[in-house]
Amino acid sequence: MTLSLREATQQDVAAIARISAAAFHPTTDAITRQLFPLGLKPEDAQDGEAAYHWRAARKSNSMHSKRTAMIVAVDDSLDGEVVGFALWESPAGPEDAVEVAHKEPEPPAALDRAAFAEMKSIVSADATETFGERGMKDVWHLDYIGIEPKHQRRGIGRMLLEWGIKHAEKDDRECYLVATPAGRPLYLAYGFEDVRTLQIFGVPHSSMILRRRSAKV
Repeated sequence: MTLSLREATQQDVAAIARISAAAFHPTTDAITRQLFPLGLKPEDAQDGEAAYHWRAARKSNSMHSKRTAMIVAVDDSLDGEVVGFALWESPAGPEDAVEVAHKEPEPPAALDRAAFAEMKSIVSADATETFGERGMKDVWHLDYIGIEPKHQRRGIGRMLLEWGIKHAEKDDRECYLVATPAGRPLYLAYGFEDVRTLQIFGVPHSSMILRRRSAKV
């Protein structure tokens, strides 16, 4: 089976949201469960349904940002089916001095807004502590990687990670991410270093950096 990468389009949003909902379903992912607790789930909705629609709206919205690099992995032997994706954020350039704020999609009633705000605050505070007031504006930031569960263990995550690393090396910039316990071994294998441990809803996550190539010389 042949895998390849390309930039995502709006036509890919449904597939990306589907993969995200499957890879981070509230029944298997502790963070998603905190964000979408059963107590807020509408009685007539399936568990995880609200998360799917919200993810689709947010992914579509994020593509309007000049700094967003939404990359999809496709299986060419399956008529180009999208089997994974990565959401990277590139460093801000001079033209991004004044960032245009895009209106966030209205959160669904099933989302625990306080929990979502807490999670965003933890990551934002970590970036500020690590890089100063500019936060993630001068680094390549990996928001997250999602792989269709039935296509895991095919090297898709590595391909999507390497895409961003190559761009960071070309720009001589650092890569930054917050890793789950499951994802941390992959990032360590690529040279990422632990900065600190972050507790997100009781789950230890790792703030990690891949240093600039010039800084390693």
